[in-house]
Amino acid sequence: MQWAENLYLTDKTAKKKDKIIRKANRGMGMVSIYLITLASNPENLFDIFHAAHLKQSAFYKQDLFVVGIASGYEEALELVQRMVEDIYRKTGGFAVREYFGRTEN
Repeated sequence: MQWAENLYLTDKTAKKKDKIIRKANRGMGMVSIYLITLASNPENLFDIFHAAHLKQSAFYKQDLFVVGIASGYEEALELVQRMVEDIYRKTGGFAVREYFGRTEN
């Protein structure tokens, strides 16, 4: 699992960022935490998944590139919206992988 240098966070997750990252790197699930990653399908922009999935070894072993952390699914959707708007405003497009410095699929 890799983490974006400029990780998008919500107000709730910004306060616990280091603790969340430590737990996620150990494969520990967290009750209300959702991770936003670059999409596993390069045709999409992002994947949103509950941190409890990290307890599944097959899921945990995927090469995930985390770009955002939210507390709750609704907050994750709002964070993705903010990310897409920021990326479009800064680049004029939706080249999400390039924005986060990940050109490979």
